[in-house]
Amino acid sequence: MNEGEADPRALRLLIAATPDAETVLPWLRTLAVLAGFLTVAILLVTFELLGRV
Repeated sequence: MNEGEADPRALRLLIAATPDAETVLPWLRTLAVLAGFLTVAILLVTFELLGRV
């Protein structure tokens, strides 16, 4: 096996350990909602600071 080639056993283990889409989608949705709230909070603070100038 060359340096550039991956071990097929390791690839099978990695694929077996990868969660399916039904498990990942709720987490992605939660992260997207939290990112949205953080964006809104940062915008509100920015507009508040710009309004005081």
